Amino acid sequence: MRYLNKIIFLNSAHIPYAEVKLDGNVHFIGTQGVGKSTLLRAILFFYNADKLRLGIPKEKKSFDAFYFPYANSYIIYEVMRENGAYCVVAAKSQGRVFFRFIDAPFQQDWFIDEHNVVHSEWGRIREHIGSKIQITAQVTSYEMYRDIIFGNNRKHEMIPYRKFAIVESAKYQNIPRTIQNVFLNSKLDADFIKDTIIRSMSDEDISVDLDFYRSQIKEFEQEYRDVMLWFKNKNGEVPVRKMAEKVMNAYRDLIYTQKQIGEGRAELNFAEKQALHEIPLVKEEQAKAETERERLLRLMGELQQKYTNERDGLIRDIGIISDLLKKIREKRLHYEQMQIEEIIKRVSCEELLIQELEQVRNMKSELTRAYEDVLSKYRLLFEKLEADFRTFENSQQARINARNAEIAGKQEELMQQLRVEEEKVRATQEEKVQTVDNRIRQLRDEQAQCNLKLQKVKYEHPYQKEMSDCEDGINELRKKDKELEHSIRQQQGEIKQLRQECEWKVEKLKWEFQAKMETVRKERSAIEEQLQTLDALIEKRKGSLCEWLEKNKPDWQETIGKVADEELVLYNNELQPQLVNKEATLFGVSLNLTAIERSVRTPEEMKQERDRQQAARQLCTDRLTRLAEEEGEAVSSLEKKYSKQIHSILEEQHLMEAERMQIPAKLKNLQADYASWKTKEEEWKRGCTEELQAQLNEIGHRLYVAEGEKEKHLAEREKLLKACRKVYNDGRTEFRKELEECVAGIQQEIERMKQQIVERKKELKQAQENELNGKGADTVTIRKYDDRLAEINKELDYIGRSRPQVLYYERDKEELFDKEPATRSRKKEQDAKLVALDERFALKKEKLQIQKKGADEHLERISKELHLLEDGLNKVDMFRKDETFCPPSVTEIGEKPTRKNCDVIVEELKSLIVSTIRKTEEFKKAVTQFNGNFSSKNTFHFRTELVGEQDYYDFASNLCEFVDNDKISDYQKHISERYTDIIRRISQEVGGLTRNESEIHRTIKDINDDFVKRNFAGVIKEIALRPLQSSDKLMQLLLEIKRFSDENQYNMGKVDLFSQDSREDVNTMAVRHLLSFMKFLLDEPGRRRLALADTFKLEFRVKENDNDTGWVEKIANVGSDGTDILVKAMVNIMLINVFKEKASRKFGDFKIHCMMDEIGKLHPNNVKGILDFANCRNILLVNSSPTTYNVEDYRYTYLLSKDGRSNTQVVPLLTYNKIEK
Repeated sequence: MRYLNKIIFLNSAHIPYAEVKLDGNVHFIGTQGVGKSTLLRAILFFYNADKLRLGIPKEKKSFDAFYFPYANSYIIYEVMRENGAYCVVAAKSQGRVFFRFIDAPFQQDWFIDEHNVVHSEWGRIREHIGSKIQITAQVTSYEMYRDIIFGNNRKHEMIPYRKFAIVESAKYQNIPRTIQNVFLNSKLDADFIKDTIIRSMSDEDISVDLDFYRSQIKEFEQEYRDVMLWFKNKNGEVPVRKMAEKVMNAYRDLIYTQKQIGEGRAELNFAEKQALHEIPLVKEEQAKAETERERLLRLMGELQQKYTNERDGLIRDIGIISDLLKKIREKRLHYEQMQIEEIIKRVSCEELLIQELEQVRNMKSELTRAYEDVLSKYRLLFEKLEADFRTFENSQQARINARNAEIAGKQEELMQQLRVEEEKVRATQEEKVQTVDNRIRQLRDEQAQCNLKLQKVKYEHPYQKEMSDCEDGINELRKKDKELEHSIRQQQGEIKQLRQECEWKVEKLKWEFQAKMETVRKERSAIEEQLQTLDALIEKRKGSLCEWLEKNKPDWQETIGKVADEELVLYNNELQPQLVNKEATLFGVSLNLTAIERSVRTPEEMKQERDRQQAARQLCTDRLTRLAEEEGEAVSSLEKKYSKQIHSILEEQHLMEAERMQIPAKLKNLQADYASWKTKEEEWKRGCTEELQAQLNEIGHRLYVAEGEKEKHLAEREKLLKACRKVYNDGRTEFRKELEECVAGIQQEIERMKQQIVERKKELKQAQENELNGKGADTVTIRKYDDRLAEINKELDYIGRSRPQVLYYERDKEELFDKEPATRSRKKEQDAKLVALDERFALKKEKLQIQKKGADEHLERISKELHLLEDGLNKVDMFRKDETFCPPSVTEIGEKPTRKNCDVIVEELKSLIVSTIRKTEEFKKAVTQFNGNFSSKNTFHFRTELVGEQDYYDFASNLCEFVDNDKISDYQKHISERYTDIIRRISQEVGGLTRNESEIHRTIKDINDDFVKRNFAGVIKEIALRPLQSSDKLMQLLLEIKRFSDENQYNMGKVDLFSQDSREDVNTMAVRHLLSFMKFLLDEPGRRRLALADTFKLEFRVKENDNDTGWVEKIANVGSDGTDILVKAMVNIMLINVFKEKASRKFGDFKIHCMMDEIGKLHPNNVKGILDFANCRNILLVNSSPTTYNVEDYRYTYLLSKDGRSNTQVVPLLTYNKIEK
């Protein structure tokens, strides 16, 4: 087992020599101020090697000065281990305490000679120790010393020191910290325990710097409010952005309007000049247009006359042909009714019938040749009968013919009369029909013209020019938009390049100045170091060797001043100088000081040197100030130079943006105009179509009426003609009837005669047959021949009668029927000629009408153009005379080509000038309304106090740059990143505080378990600790912020406090936390830090016999005063043991010491109990009190007292060699 075995003081802390054993419980007794605490601090220094945490009051001497006043001052610690003890020597060199390790137990003769003088030279000590014992080099690093003692020795350079470890632990820091905290604190409450546990965990001062956050988020509410104004409110609107757009649009509209006014004046100059040049040309063109119109009117009259003449001739010819075709129809009907085809067929059989007649006669003759005499007799009789009948018939036929001729003469007269009447009717009605036909032709012409116009309307575009102008304007605007977009992008690139160039040059300039300033700062730092040295030396002058020499040793600068170190010797105030009789010696050594060239400064010279150095420092400060001013001026000059260029480009950019901003409205207007012209065209087409359709309907109606009238005239003509024909037909019918009656009478007589002849022939035939029969003739065959001969004769008689009709038909066929196709063709030709004539006339008339319409329109357009030009010049003259629109201050601004007329430009200028006044007011109002959202100290440095008009323009220009460059995103990003970083930092720092929470809980549990396992049977029945959640509201808020940060750790890098997306709830919570944090900081301005101890609350519970404190934060009045001390001691021991056992689990057990005061107040029984309580945990108690008690319970009791020279004497009183548990 390893432990600190003893401590030896040599010329240390007013102790010339003392050897204190520490391998058991130790009790120091003595009066107040005798040095008990000095010994306890020296033991503590072995464990913590921290001069600042030994509990030395500030008014007392420093650790180095008190414990190591001389070159031969030492503190030796002897440490026991399994294979033998080793020593740790603490001494001072060059003003700093260091350590050496000696691998052997302590021997007094190493340090003290035979004259009881402690060696001051280390070489002498090394000689006494010998070369066989390992002695390490100086260990000047206290951290390295602690690593050696507590075994943090994994590094290669620590290998030689591993043998000197009392434990092996990389995290041993809890042990020395707890030991020092137990020693340094006399009170016992929750805060003390918390601090002990906390300090045992880390050297770091784990805390949250509230002042840092106070400085960081004091402007958060203002910045957040200002930036948040640019985002949607609860209604989903962004009023500030709308207001900004309103300002920007108003500004751009205003500057663009002013640009338009300037361009408009230039355009007016150009248009006026053009108008003066064009008026004579337009008048000349007007005269030409009038001449052309008159020529076209004349040509139209001539064309109409020629058309009328030609059409009348064609209609006359068509009438004649139509009458001939009608006659053909009537003749064909007549022949069809008499069945002329049958007649022709029967007539065509005449030759065959004659041949058959001859043949039958011959056959009969052959048959009757033997009976010729009979037949001849009867033939003669038959012939006589026949001749008588023919004679009678001929006489009767002559009567018929005579009557027929008489009737035919009458019919001819009737026909002539019919023709005369028909000609009268035709002549009368033809004039009416011709009149109607003319009207119908005219109507059909009009109808054709309307149809032609209707077709033309479909393909006519009366507003083509206007629509083309709109399309050209739209294309021009789109082209202009692209050009402006390109130019704006180009200018933005130029501005960006200029800004980057400016930033680069500013950085370069600043770097150059910073380099100069750094040189001056280094010079000033060197001076300040010298000043600090001088101030320290001057400060240490009081009571120093130098002051003593000034008073007691004249010319000391030439003697001791040349060889003594200025800082360590001359200005050391602990050397206690005194005069001795050995003159001109230095510690008994005589030196030739003339060989030393050294100037020693007196205090007065040091003050003068300090004044010089202060003056030099002030010069450096002045130079730094001057350089800073020069830097500011140079940077300002450079920025102004670039700002001027950027501002110039920005003005052009804003004009372009303003012009581009107008394009959508212009496009919309042009598209609306185009749509309007198209609508007008459609309406015009619809109107023309409806009008033409109405005309067609009217013409159709009039045509229908005319055709009805023509039909009426034709029907009337037909009626009259029918009446004429009826008279003719009636007369002819009467004549025919008369003839028929006459013929019928004659025919009856003929028929009676014929009947008589027939009867007579029958009688003769019978007689002939009888006679022939009597003679044996074939009478049946003869009868047949006779019958056939009779039939043939009858047919030949019919043919003879019908031959004239056939002759008439053949004549009509040749003259009429065969020529009908040609006649019809002639009519078709004439009809086609008429149609062609109509079409030619219509086309020529239409062409002339179009030419006339074009001429009319051209003349109207020229007249209108002339009127516009003259009217425009008048308006220009009036405009220039009106000072409202053309004040004397307006200067000539040249000309700008334009296609607009003077009157249009004048009206536009008037409108623009009037609108400028209104727009200026609206613009200022928009700026004022926008500024109303921000305070004078707003985040974006917007000017809120604007006076002159230029202020408003500058404000709007800057706002355009702010919005166009999306600077709000930069602010948003910067503020979001800044405050998100703050949330993250809070989370990290609070996490740093709470990271040890589990270790704290484990430590508290270990303490509670340790008490339960190894309590001694005394009055204290239970000691328990419990951690609770902190009730500190600020701590609770920061813990809430940490929880919030942890829950959103995956999107914390992307958190945007101003975003409007699905993270809105997260952002709202982040902002709420920051605002709450800010309120806490403002409400508690004096609170500077938040420590680990604030993260939890610790409570005690102590049961003493039947007295239960319950859960409390402070131990008070548990029982007697001694009981309070007992509880405190037990808790301290448990604290040390918990950390000790953690370190000893891997290495094995070791003993450590616990230094405690106030042990004397305990009851003797409790002293024994507390010692056992500590010893069973391998903790040795080192106590102090004014008097001795419970001597047998301590292994060593030492009495401390002061001798006549105020040195502390440490005398062992009693030693009990019992084995301590």
